[in-house]
Amino acid sequence: MSGGLSEAASISMSDPAPPPRFGLIDGNTFYVSCERMWDPSLRGVPTVVLGNGDGCCIALSPEAKALGLKIGTPIFQVPDDIRKQVQVRSANFALYGDMSARILAILQDLFPRVEAYSIDENFVDVEGLPDPFTTCLEARERILQWVGIPCCVGLGATRTLAKAGNKLAKNQSKRAVKAGRLAVFHATPENIHLLPLEDVWGVGRRYTERLAKEGVFTAADLAAAPTDGIRARYGVVLSRTQTELRGIPCGDLELEEPDRKQIVVSRMFGRDVADPFDALATFATVACEKMRGRDLTANALWVWLDGNPHKGNGFHVSRAVSFPFPTRDTGEVLRAVRFLAKAMMRKGDLYKRGGVGLTDLVRTDHRHADLFFGPDERRERAMDVLDKINAKYGRGTVGVGTTGWRVGGARPGEKRVGSNNAQWRPTLKALSPSYTTRWDQLLRVN
Repeated sequence: MSGGLSEAASISMSDPAPPPRFGLIDGNTFYVSCERMWDPSLRGVPTVVLGNGDGCCIALSPEAKALGLKIGTPIFQVPDDIRKQVQVRSANFALYGDMSARILAILQDLFPRVEAYSIDENFVDVEGLPDPFTTCLEARERILQWVGIPCCVGLGATRTLAKAGNKLAKNQSKRAVKAGRLAVFHATPENIHLLPLEDVWGVGRRYTERLAKEGVFTAADLAAAPTDGIRARYGVVLSRTQTELRGIPCGDLELEEPDRKQIVVSRMFGRDVADPFDALATFATVACEKMRGRDLTANALWVWLDGNPHKGNGFHVSRAVSFPFPTRDTGEVLRAVRFLAKAMMRKGDLYKRGGVGLTDLVRTDHRHADLFFGPDERRERAMDVLDKINAKYGRGTVGVGTTGWRVGGARPGEKRVGSNNAQWRPTLKALSPSYTTRWDQLLRVN
């Protein structure tokens, strides 16, 4: 690390721009673009995608941003005159995830290495390609034609420069789209003066305000700042960002996701509930499924419940328990969830939010049995069969108790079973169909 920083300090901004090594391909306003792909009436119309329980705005179309809407704004706080101009959709993560997987498959066919950085962003390795620019144009054209999602592409000698190039490509995308061109930008230490500091990957609002007082306003200003001063006052993370802005890589693509230390599932309930066990049991079932999908086991369990602060009940209660042997058994986790829930709940309390966390995770083949505790092989084989059935026929087809039938949110007009389920399940009032993941919701063309 220190060698890289010393080298960075000796680089002149007038040196030849290093060739691109990385690319970042990002779906523009991804959630909104997915909705527009299947509903053309949304194109050109201010569109908002709402988060959990139809609460806050998590995605905005450019037209919605032009009306003054911001990410994170609760939809009930939007003035009526603006609300009437906006089309609202509930977040359909199953649809977005499937569209993301299709984009990833296209990129893996074109590039030697691909890192799925997030649901809408993918880093690609362009080093050694005869013409990285042309290959990225082809990738963007395929994604637009085969999946229907517009993308911008950033190129750079480092991942930070590629991220900067993607942001600069988005800034130019309006002119590029109107002119019929495809938005690809090769960011170099010489042209990052176009990028405001707040848009640099890894620079938060707090650092932006502090650096502005020192005369650092753009990515180029940060790259040209004295290395020793940046590291001494802001730490090694920002120092690495500065080094990468100078064209010196401080990291490579992460092709495999590192093992997680915990898996957490939580939701806001559709309304205040007195008995949230059905909700907690469903969260635990989903968490166990995710854990087994990564071949992990849990040493401990964490459960919590929150009141409704908007009604003067802003309390938080939580409990944790350790397992005698790392488990991957949903049934064992559910028994522990019931035990903890009973220990937390008090008569007369109403709960608005809850969550379940599987913690201190270890790989299945790293467990060590002893004289008293070891894996229950019959139960673990049953969990494998359960996962295979749900993978083939859809999550929730088979479950432990009633949890198998309660995964996900309720659609408008859907018949709900059981009073507790009717209470805790959030109603998604503007949920679009799962066009690509459910047979009964395939798009019909007349």
